[in-house]
Amino acid sequence: MKQCDNMADLREEIDRIDREIVPLLLERLQLIAQAGHIKLDRDTVRDEWRIEDVVSKVKSEATKLDGDAAYIEIIYRHLIDYSINHEFDVWDEVYGEPKKRKA
Repeated sequence: MKQCDNMADLREEIDRIDREIVPLLLERLQLIAQAGHIKLDRDTVRDEWRIEDVVSKVKSEATKLDGDAAYIEIIYRHLIDYSINHEFDVWDEVYGEPKKRKA
């Protein structure tokens, strides 16, 4: 990680990181869309075991990197919730079911 001495440099580094993160997030979302095509049963879209598996893995990775595992968990739980809703939308589009959203 680069040590920044001023806000301009710091913002430039954050922008650089964001340019690296965005393509990965979009790639992840494309894979989520594929899951919406693969799963034949709408009830399998939300998989509690898989959610906890992903969260456990990313927290472990954060810990290995001496990072804030709680921060990573919060971000991933939001990411997973969005991903599940996206997968429901894709599933509904593919299999003709009405969209169901959480309030």
